[in-house]
Amino acid sequence: MLIYPELKKVVHSEDISEIDEILHQLLYVPNELLKPKIIDELKKYYMKKFAEDDYKIKFFIAYNQNSDPCGFVSCEINPNYRSRNRKCATFGWLHAGKFDICKELLFACENFVKENNIRLLRGNVNFPKSIGGIGIQTLGFEEQMMYGVPFSKRKAKILEFLKRLDYRTDAEYICMEVTKRKWVGGKKIDKEIKLGYLTLKEMNERKDELINLAKNAFYAVVPDACTGRVNEILEIYAQVPKSHYKLEKKFDPYTYYGQPEFIEAWESCDLEKVVTFAPMAFERKTGKIVGTILSIPDLYELWQDQPITRDNVDTAMIKTEYKGKGIFSALNNIGELSCNLNGIKYYEGTGIWLINQDAIDAVMPLCKTNRKFMVFQKRIKRKK
Repeated sequence: MLIYPELKKVVHSEDISEIDEILHQLLYVPNELLKPKIIDELKKYYMKKFAEDDYKIKFFIAYNQNSDPCGFVSCEINPNYRSRNRKCATFGWLHAGKFDICKELLFACENFVKENNIRLLRGNVNFPKSIGGIGIQTLGFEEQMMYGVPFSKRKAKILEFLKRLDYRTDAEYICMEVTKRKWVGGKKIDKEIKLGYLTLKEMNERKDELINLAKNAFYAVVPDACTGRVNEILEIYAQVPKSHYKLEKKFDPYTYYGQPEFIEAWESCDLEKVVTFAPMAFERKTGKIVGTILSIPDLYELWQDQPITRDNVDTAMIKTEYKGKGIFSALNNIGELSCNLNGIKYYEGTGIWLINQDAIDAVMPLCKTNRKFMVFQKRIKRKK
């Protein structure tokens, strides 16, 4: 029973028209021009998930005494999502201007989690990640929106509300703007490694290999992991128009800057047909993928009928036994050089776990921190 005078009720809704109205009224988007498209993408996502019989998801809406919406949150039990390899439910897109509203919305989420015998609840984890991202923003509100990066209202009280409700800070993430291009200090790549690219068709055919690479690289230790991310990234690549990869003039790798292994990679493919956002490292003898950087184009530019000039370096993964062989710096360098050919001018490394000091130390000389995010977690008591 609700005990606060500002609230009348909290309801679960699968009515897309109702959700559409709520999002138009309450969802904060820094760039208003992008809000309609973001809402359309969210509606498509919810329609898809509501239709899946085995997918557990709730969209809760808070209404005040005047029957006006005053808050909302989504809560999901994604079977592919893990936190440090533990099963975990998530809440996301939390909007609540007052503590009592936030409390009741999260109370609804916690009850949903209890009913499904899940012990951990964390957020904000805003699915789909490409639009919502992971974490509540604490730094970088003046930065341009980036596809795949969370956005929050400046001076929002959600952080304070969550702490009062016994949610603790579990992970912090940063984004880093690339300020220097060539990684001259990188270790020379091992001779048993070959660099290259795949077409989107080839990437889909080898999707399981990419998913297994992700599991091998970091799935068991990172605080937020979801195998569905590979599928999502491949869907993003499918949205990039072929015209983006069109070279302005005939490309001659011998006259373009690059190490010998870069020239080998460029000569091995048609650069107008491969996904240059995803440089790959292959085991030379077997052809198996042992490393990749899956960066994603800033589709927000495309949605505004602008050419894509910004790149979100979303996921870097190297097979465990191949770490220390110069793969990371080589992939960064060839990836950036190849993307430059297609008009990319801005690069940002996103979702870097703040406790991962090795990764931060590796990129710090080349980057500067420009955004920060916090993820909260609470252990939910078992239902009596």
